[in-house]
Amino acid sequence: MMFDLGSTRHALDCAAVGTVLAQRSLEDDIHDVMYTPRKGDKVEGKLQVVLQAIIDTGVVVKVKLKQRKLKKKTSHMYNIALYISSVNSFFF
Repeated sequence: MMFDLGSTRHALDCAAVGTVLAQRSLEDDIHDVMYTPRKGDKVEGKLQVVLQAIIDTGVVVKVKLKQRKLKKKTSHMYNIALYISSVNSFFF
């Protein structure tokens, strides 16, 4: 298939790759697919064209985006107040 395509940068060629992937997965009775992008990957451009072709062919694609964990915010004044209260309870 690589030699049949003119380029892998054109949208039509990316769509052809997505269609072939979807047909092969449907032949193997794979109807649902989960895609988790790597860190920094965005679902746009060539990847979006390939995924859209897979969806249009009949495969259910679920994109799982990882959520960042929020850092616990504490103010420095709160930490100082805890320290002072612990020191006071130690001496009294």
